[in-house]
Amino acid sequence: MDPFKKQLEDMMGDTNLQESRIKQRVKNDLTTPKTKRSWHVQVVTAAVAAVAVFLFMTAAPFTQNSANEGRGVPYDPLDDLAQIATLQKSKQLSTINYDAFAQLPVLEELTDLQYIDKDSFSIAGKEELYHTVIERQSNLFDEVVYKAGDIVRTMTNTSSHLPIYENAYYEVIAVPGDRVVLQNGKLTVNGKPVQSELMALYEENGNTIAGGYDQLLNAREYFLVNHFPAENTLQAGTITAVHKIYGEVVGLAQQNKTDSIYFELSNDYTPDQYFDLYLYDQIFGEGTMSERLSAQDSAFPHANRLGELFLEASYRSVTYLSDTEVEIRYQYGREGVGEYVFKMYKDQTGVWQWGL
Repeated sequence: MDPFKKQLEDMMGDTNLQESRIKQRVKNDLTTPKTKRSWHVQVVTAAVAAVAVFLFMTAAPFTQNSANEGRGVPYDPLDDLAQIATLQKSKQLSTINYDAFAQLPVLEELTDLQYIDKDSFSIAGKEELYHTVIERQSNLFDEVVYKAGDIVRTMTNTSSHLPIYENAYYEVIAVPGDRVVLQNGKLTVNGKPVQSELMALYEENGNTIAGGYDQLLNAREYFLVNHFPAENTLQAGTITAVHKIYGEVVGLAQQNKTDSIYFELSNDYTPDQYFDLYLYDQIFGEGTMSERLSAQDSAFPHANRLGELFLEASYRSVTYLSDTEVEIRYQYGREGVGEYVFKMYKDQTGVWQWGL
């Protein structure tokens, strides 16, 4: 023991314990880091975690972050539309085989929703002239009214993705609720390739279906293709609104046998029959009915909806206001959907005409 420590112990007693505590305190201060963390450390830690999550999500095949979703290269219909329109103008788009209709029944009388297609044709082995009978659908805005495989007539519509034409017959391929995928001529409905006689004919004929779709058809949309494609032609696969479809082919009308207002005009028809004849003539005919069914200085109201009014026959009712005056009213039974009302009156010759 050195003289200084001995002298200190003589004055204060044994100091070993205090000395040991002081050494331990100094050691702790020199070796233990402070526990306080700055905001810089927190930000860096959060950034490292975010990067790790991002790398994990991009590497993992989650459905929510699938590489198959998102924007892609859009289909441009311009060239296909021009080619299809050129074929149509030169009458090379369709080759209608009227003999295929020979199995349809010949109807002697038509229902209120049936009408006769204006084009006549002959069938092999028969001398008579025939027309296809087209049936408009009831409740076409409230139900799925066509099914896959139905043969339909349409109005000409070139404002849609790809055009459809009134002088062609189309087949329904997909109906509301179906998912249609058409890419590079490959067509699937609800995830499966379409298996039908028509698709087999397309393959045999060398036909290509134009269009680019990956779409769930809404409640008023149908997917159509030409039922009688000419060989080795480009054909439109078209999503068409129900009010562009004029009805389904359900039978044949034979001239001099089928009783129909569309074959012969007389003066003893009911007001709603005259109403249908006027619409039919304006859409499919030469407009000659206008002179007979339009009163002087009285234009037909809602002339821009002729096609829809003809199709929507099941939504209209006829009310006799008197022996010489009737009201024709279209009622759709939906809130917010307007009604269409027409007045007709009978002139001195007994013909029903429009009223103001």
